[in-house]
Amino acid sequence: MVVLEPAVRRMVRVQRVRGAILTAIALTGVSATAQSVSAPGLKAAYLFNFAQFVEWPADAVPTGSPLAVCIVNDGAVASALEQTVKGRTVVGHALTVVRLAPVATLPTCHVIYFGGSDQKYSVDLLETLNGRLVLTVSDAPRFARSGGMVELFLEGGRMRIAVNTDALQRGKVRLSSRVLQLATIVKDVPSQ
Repeated sequence: MVVLEPAVRRMVRVQRVRGAILTAIALTGVSATAQSVSAPGLKAAYLFNFAQFVEWPADAVPTGSPLAVCIVNDGAVASALEQTVKGRTVVGHALTVVRLAPVATLPTCHVIYFGGSDQKYSVDLLETLNGRLVLTVSDAPRFARSGGMVELFLEGGRMRIAVNTDALQRGKVRLSSRVLQLATIVKDVPSQ
C-alpha cells in the first residue's frame, strides 16, 4: 500500500472533485471549456450544477414543488438553461427557469442569476434578497467581493468561479465543499 503525504492526498482529492464536477457539467451536454461551447451554454451548465450542489433545507423547497432558477437580464442564458434542464430534476424536484426583467418584483427563487456589468444594480439586487435563502450568481465584475455569493469569470480562456463565504453564511446557503474546493474564495470588501 502506498502512503501519500497529506498535501498529495489533498491534491488527489481536489482533482477527483474537479473531475466529478466536470463530469456533471459534461452530463448536461455542455463541454467544460469556453472555447468549445457558447458562453451562455457554459453559464447554464454551471447554474444547473450549482443547484445540485446546494444543500437545501427541507422547508426551502417543499416536497413536490419545483426548484426555481431565476434569470435576470440575460435571455441567452435563460434559453440555454431551459434546454439544459429540460426533463431533469434536482433531488427529486423539477427545475423551472423563470425569466425576469431587471425591475421585476422577485418571485420565489432558489437560485438567481443576473447578467451584465451594472454594479449598482447588483448591489440593489443583493439588498432586495437580504434574508432570503437564495443562491446569488452573476458574471458582473467584482460581484462576489460586493456581497454576491458566486461570481462566474473567465481566466485564461476558461470559466472559473469565485465564492464569497461571508455572503453564503449571511444568506444561510450551504454550498457543497466539493464546489468550494474548486473556487477562488473571497470575502466581502468593505465599502469605501
